[in-house]
Amino acid sequence: MASAAGRRLLPVGLRLQQARTPLTRHSPAPWRVYSTDAAPKVVTLTEFQRRKIENCFDFYDINNDGILRFDEDFETALKAYIRLNGWTEDSKQYVQYYRRWVAFWNNLYAGKMYRREGKGDQQITREEFRTMWTQALTNRTDINKTPRWVRDLIPNTYHAIDTDGDNTLKLKDYEKFFEAFGRNGAAADIFNKLDINGDGMVSRTEWDIHMQDFFISEDETRPGNHLWGYLQ
Repeated sequence: MASAAGRRLLPVGLRLQQARTPLTRHSPAPWRVYSTDAAPKVVTLTEFQRRKIENCFDFYDINNDGILRFDEDFETALKAYIRLNGWTEDSKQYVQYYRRWVAFWNNLYAGKMYRREGKGDQQITREEFRTMWTQALTNRTDINKTPRWVRDLIPNTYHAIDTDGDNTLKLKDYEKFFEAFGRNGAAADIFNKLDINGDGMVSRTEWDIHMQDFFISEDETRPGNHLWGYLQ
């Protein structure tokens, strides 16, 4: 097995290419069609969408420099996960979890490179992040009409937060997610709203609904609007 240091020597886009393979084969939740939320075609994000997208960007931008980089922002969070879970960099659990985050980053970075309009510099600026989502959400009434990278991002994000790999999200997973990225203590309150049926976990079906709401809905009461913290 390659050491953690060895893994970091490879360009992110070349690391663990097998991590791109979907981690599960769960059937997706039925997509919600927002026929009343907005006109079928738009060329810019709505103000509410922009707030949500920028809130997501700020969550991942740990060093607050306006640029997302795997080797800085995401690996900083991964080091925090080592501490939070009592792992070592050579442990099986960490290696498996590292692969999940590489898969997530590769998927997110694919959004920047969609239509080959971005630079292959392994980073995403705030403006690029806003632009890639503007391109992806030109039809805001049907998530099935978004690019493949958006539809893949939904399960990949779920598995990137699932620290113990049991294919469910529990409160401890969500709290570690927030703590690893140095965010506020709202995780428990948000999680309880995301847990629609109150069974103590957020299922893939619930997660799919919340992610659709985050991307598409203009209803400010949806709990999915706050997946990455309460909007300011």
